[in-house]
Amino acid sequence: MNKLILIVLISLSVLSFVASESSTADCKSHPVFAKAKNLLNVIFTQDKRAKHVNKVLQKRFKENSPKSLSNDDLGSCSAFSGQKTCCDKNMVKLIDQAALLKVKPILQTKSAFSKFINVYIAQLNKSCSPTVIPSPPLIPKAIYADKTLKVLSAYKQAQGNCKIKFAQALSAFTRGSLCSICMGVDKLSDYINSQGQLKITQQSVNIFQQAADEAITCFANIFAPSNLDSILNELNAAYIKNNDSCAANVSKNVKSIFSNPKISNDDGQGGKICKGTSMFSDNSQCEQSLLGDSALEYTNPRILNFKKQVLRLLAVNPDAVVDQNGVNVFVSSPRDQVIDESGRNITFSFILKNSQMQLAYATFFALISFIF
Repeated sequence: MNKLILIVLISLSVLSFVASESSTADCKSHPVFAKAKNLLNVIFTQDKRAKHVNKVLQKRFKENSPKSLSNDDLGSCSAFSGQKTCCDKNMVKLIDQAALLKVKPILQTKSAFSKFINVYIAQLNKSCSPTVIPSPPLIPKAIYADKTLKVLSAYKQAQGNCKIKFAQALSAFTRGSLCSICMGVDKLSDYINSQGQLKITQQSVNIFQQAADEAITCFANIFAPSNLDSILNELNAAYIKNNDSCAANVSKNVKSIFSNPKISNDDGQGGKICKGTSMFSDNSQCEQSLLGDSALEYTNPRILNFKKQVLRLLAVNPDAVVDQNGVNVFVSSPRDQVIDESGRNITFSFILKNSQMQLAYATFFALISFIF
C-alpha cells in the first residue's frame, strides 16, 4: 500500500514538472520565431535528416517555458543570456548548423570565375580551327588541373579566398538573424518596434556591410582588365598553337563579354545591395553577388535591365531597423572556419537529446525500478 501511494505521488510530481515546463503561451507566439521559422525551413529543405530535426526542434521551441539560461547554455546566442528565453542548447546548435548550411548552395553555385573559364573554352572552340587547339576539346576540370598555368592558379586561389570571406560574412549574418529568436519574452518591447520590425545595432550592420564589401570587391578585382590580360595570355600560350589571329580573337571576345561582369555591392542608389537589414525577407540579390551578370556565359549576351533588378530589390521591405539599443545581427563563430570554397566541408551533424517530457518519463521509470 505504501508503495502504491509513493507511486501516485511520484506520478503527480512528474506530471506537475512536465506541465510547469510545457507552457506554450509565450513561446508559441514569439514574434521573431514566427518569421525565423520560414528561413529555417528553407535552409533545411534539401536534407531529409536536417528537415526532421528542424521540425522537432521548432515544435519543442513552441512548447518550451521561457527561462533564464547562462552564456554557456546559449553559446553563439549568449547575448540573450539572463533573459526569459525560449531557446535551449539544441536550438542554438540548430542555429549554428543553419548558418553554415545557408551558404553551402551559394558556394556550390557557378560563380563568375567559373563562367569565365566556360566562356574561354566556348570562344576557343568558336574562334579557332580544331588543328590549333587541344583534342579532345578542353573542359574546365582539365584547365584547373594544369599545373603549368601559374597565373591562373594564383587567381583561382585568390577568388576562392574571396568566396570564403563572403560566405563567412553571410554565415555570421544568418547566425545573428536567427539568434534573435532567443531574445527573452520579457524583452520583446525593447527589441521590436510598433511596426513589428526588429531593432538592430548600427555597429553590427556596419560590420556586415564592410565584410561583404571587402569580399565582393576582392572578387571583382579578379576581373580587372590587366588581370584578364594576364590570364588570357597564359591560357592562349598553353592551348593555341602558333596562331596569333585566333588568340587575339579569343581574348577580344572574352574581354568583351566580361567588360562589365556586374560584381558589385552598390545598389545604384547610393546604398548597398548587402544592406544588413533583410534578415528574414528576400536577400537573394546580396547572396548572388559573386555570380555576376546572369548572361555572362552566352556568346550573344542579352543586356539585363539592371534598373528593374534594383527597383525590385528596393521594393523588399526590410524586417529590421537600426537602433542604438538593438540586437547584434552579425555573430561570427569559430565554426565558420569550416567553410571552404566548394562548400563540401559543410555537412549537417546533429544528435537530438531527450526532450523534457522524455527526461521526465525516464526519471519516473527509473524511480519505479528503484522502488521495486
